[in-house]
Amino acid sequence: YISLFLYNENTKQDRSRIPCNCPCDLTQKASTDLQIKISSLDNLDYKAIPTMSTEFESKKPDVLGSRQGCSGHHHCSMFGDLRRGPLFKEDFVKVTRMHGSASFYLYCRIYNPSKIHSCQSPPLLVLHGGPSLPSDYLYPLAHQMPTTRSVIFYDQLGCGKSKKFQLKEEHQLYSIKDSVEDLGKLIAYLGLARFHLLGHSFGGILAYEFIKNKLEEAQSLRSSKPPECLSLILANAPCNMRMSLEESARLEKELSTELIKDISRSDSDFVVAQDANSAASSRTKELLRKRHECRTRVMPEPLANAILNRGTTAWSGPGAVSHYVASLPNVPLSSCFDPSRNSLPPVLLIRGEFDFITEKCVAGWRKIFCQDPPPRRQAYREEVMKNCSHYCHLESEEAFASLVNSHCFVNDY
Repeated sequence: YISLFLYNENTKQDRSRIPCNCPCDLTQKASTDLQIKISSLDNLDYKAIPTMSTEFESKKPDVLGSRQGCSGHHHCSMFGDLRRGPLFKEDFVKVTRMHGSASFYLYCRIYNPSKIHSCQSPPLLVLHGGPSLPSDYLYPLAHQMPTTRSVIFYDQLGCGKSKKFQLKEEHQLYSIKDSVEDLGKLIAYLGLARFHLLGHSFGGILAYEFIKNKLEEAQSLRSSKPPECLSLILANAPCNMRMSLEESARLEKELSTELIKDISRSDSDFVVAQDANSAASSRTKELLRKRHECRTRVMPEPLANAILNRGTTAWSGPGAVSHYVASLPNVPLSSCFDPSRNSLPPVLLIRGEFDFITEKCVAGWRKIFCQDPPPRRQAYREEVMKNCSHYCHLESEEAFASLVNSHCFVNDY
């Protein structure tokens, strides 16, 4: 007999009878699963089989419980209700703080998990921004990537599904250095030997600092061969955070002045200056969002979900890292890219035409990646996406994915 365990779309699954939220043990099934036993495929009644899609949107799991059950499987995934889209699995990675005295778990999500160790299409590891703006707003990128490549997301400590703690010393848990170490532990836990790295906004800073740290470690420790970062994609990422804050404030001030003039001109007989300022202030934020953050008519749902689940600690928003300025690695760099030598990977810089991360904010990246004359210069390319701002992957999904796909494909080997 061939047994097919199919999801019944007409009712909700009751998982109270399943001790492990993992499909590894198919002998334990939910009470609403439909079991069809057939003696041959010729007798299969296809009309009796409900239509199924492929994306698994799971419930918010319990951190400690997610590592239990299914003892024979190293990467135990959790699946839930069926939705449309690509298949993904979820897991938690243990990290420590305060000299190992406190342990926490980082939530990660892997799309197309069966391809995570593919030699032909190494995975793409995506880092969210903020700090503390979880990966929800980046998930649409996975829907645009080919199914031959795994796409990995994770929520950095303190936001999204990686914030299950309440400590008086919580402010001691966050720094760029700690976040870089967390990223290294995630890569080691997943067993990634070769991968591409994409960082959006603050995630681009984190991605660069990770590569810089690995180059400096390899030089000082002469350790074994580190994981190979095949390429780096900096999406809407500033190299000088204070400068980006100043540019954002300048744009907001220009919008506010423009709105005050418009309101005063249209309602000059009824609105005094104080009322005009108040009305302009209430509209400036939304106009700033539509012009320089995300140029969509309404805020995309993934971005709204990320804002809803963002961290609320001092480690939240660009102000938390306002001191950051990117600098060259403290090692002599090779002029040609070779993961086994001291060299930076090929870089693709993407930003929007109307991004508050302006031309001035990314100029420093050129000094880092283009320090050699053209014949010996490291592979570096910039793309400015038309009619886009800070969330290009939500404003022009296909065009953004096309840039990412082609950059990864060219640098897969």
